[in-house]
Amino acid sequence: MSMLYKLMKEINARVEELIDEEFREVTAKEVGLDPRSAYQLLINEDYIAIRKNNRRSLDYYGGFEYVDEEHITVLGDYVFFSSDDERVQGHLDEFFIQEDAE
Repeated sequence: MSMLYKLMKEINARVEELIDEEFREVTAKEVGLDPRSAYQLLINEDYIAIRKNNRRSLDYYGGFEYVDEEHITVLGDYVFFSSDDERVQGHLDEFFIQEDAE
């Protein structure tokens, strides 16, 4: 195995560990998005995350192509959209307000 491959594998393992500990899985509809935008989203109070290979549909159907690049972080096989962006914060608010109302 090349050193780069090992590094990528380690990064993915750590990212998935972070996701397991600090994120929850939700549907696109639960955060006020078109259901075609994603089958699985991962969220916490500060981020919406998605697997990198699913980003196109989130960009297209969810309007995330308008999220400023400064609020997007790619780590391993995942893309994280920060709540510092107004669009992202709006969708997180949609979920957490609904949750609080229940």
